[in-house]
Amino acid sequence: MTITLEQAIKSVKEGNLTKEQVENYFDQMSAVFAMLQLEMADLEKEEALFMNGKKDEQSIADRKREWKATESGLKLIRRKREATATKEMISSLKRRTYSLY
Repeated sequence: MTITLEQAIKSVKEGNLTKEQVENYFDQMSAVFAMLQLEMADLEKEEALFMNGKKDEQSIADRKREWKATESGLKLIRRKREATATKEMISSLKRRTYSLY
């Protein structure tokens, strides 16, 4: 059974987790964070190619605004926030792991 990031955050937030559950969530969230980093790298490469393919007379700000409005640009915005949330969750799980020992 796979759960969404939002479901995992809610489960961890509740705080009624056993030591094994905390360790399991920690491992899973670490893997999710790594996958998010790889996906963001691919999206950032796509962004670089997008920026490079634009006309020289177009400002960088215009290029960035145009990029953010693309499907991949929006996906990158979402993935960055998911990575931040995942990192915070990993930190919380780490603190809980230490308090359970």
